[in-house]
Amino acid sequence: MKRPRVFAQIQKKYQAQSQARRELIARSNEALSKSKRAIFSLHRNDLKEAAEHLAHAAKQFDSVEKTIRVIPELKEEGSYHAALEEYAEARLFEGYLTTKKIVTLESRANEPSVYLAGLCDATGEMVRYATRQVTLGHPEVVSEVQDVVAMIIEFLLDLDLTGYLRNKFDQAKKNLSHLEQMTYDLAIRRRDGI
Repeated sequence: MKRPRVFAQIQKKYQAQSQARRELIARSNEALSKSKRAIFSLHRNDLKEAAEHLAHAAKQFDSVEKTIRVIPELKEEGSYHAALEEYAEARLFEGYLTTKKIVTLESRANEPSVYLAGLCDATGEMVRYATRQVTLGHPEVVSEVQDVVAMIIEFLLDLDLTGYLRNKFDQAKKNLSHLEQMTYDLAIRRRDGI
């Protein structure tokens, strides 16, 4: 029996989509890696290097988004979402370090599920930042960071998050708890003259 013509069309389309998906995954992984490196640079107070990593990640997203315009179903690819969340986390942490505020992100990372996941994860970076500042002799930073993280938690409480974002929220609450413990420990040390 002769194969229907539609088989060849489907095969061609499937192969093109598979190739595009592999490229999207590779570019998303590159963007995720650069976003992680940006966070490490920010912890070392190397804002210039962090900006370079984030610019490289943005270029990877530009390429991915061109592919998504041609094959929209690839927007749901897990590696793409993971990279966007890491990018949002890095941008939010960078924004906090430079402005001491929570910033608005560009549209690619301003999708609620991406932004909220990045915001929850950024609280962990803020805790690491506060911890480092204490070791550098700046314990006053802990209360500044605690105020911002408490405000984030209060906002997230209003959303009644479920599923994946609820897990992220629970991690953010633990981060606030770490800051509260640090504040307590610092108060005891001050009281005892340590």
